[in-house]
Amino acid sequence: MPQDTVDRILDAGRRAPSAGFSQGQEFVVLDTPASVAAFWEITRDPEFGWDLEDVAAGPTVIVLPIPDPERYVARYSEKDKIAFGMDDAANWPVRFWEVDAAMASMLILLAAVDEGLGGWFFGITHGERELLDRFGVPAHLRPIGILGLGYRAADERPQGSVTTRRRRPLEEQIHRNGW
Repeated sequence: MPQDTVDRILDAGRRAPSAGFSQGQEFVVLDTPASVAAFWEITRDPEFGWDLEDVAAGPTVIVLPIPDPERYVARYSEKDKIAFGMDDAANWPVRFWEVDAAMASMLILLAAVDEGLGGWFFGITHGERELLDRFGVPAHLRPIGILGLGYRAADERPQGSVTTRRRRPLEEQIHRNGW
């Protein structure tokens, strides 16, 4: 995948909302065959491992969206924000660094679609710290999930829970003017 395409997609993500314009999102981009292969090798759960055919046809770019809580606390320790009392991470009623990372991830996925690509958000169930150490991520940081970006297969068909579970009706989820 061309680097300028990946950069346009990531630029959309870094423009996501950011509490206090803290801009505390970091993105580790794995875009070489060696780094993508290392990702799959390190995160492969010995009991529930990746199918080798799926990995071979999988995303060519892996993005780790990583929020940095320290940037948020530092921003809210500044003169114009200190009155909010969020100069300590424990005081935040919602971890907006994680919310902002999720919004950035969604924008990345949408930008990938706009570029004619496929996108996938998933989690790591095995080897997270080893993976982060392998790619030099500071010890106090961890991703909210993983983004896989790549070209769609010509015969792509939905799979997983979306094929076995019904979507809840709109009227079950929307509560107008009260519950």
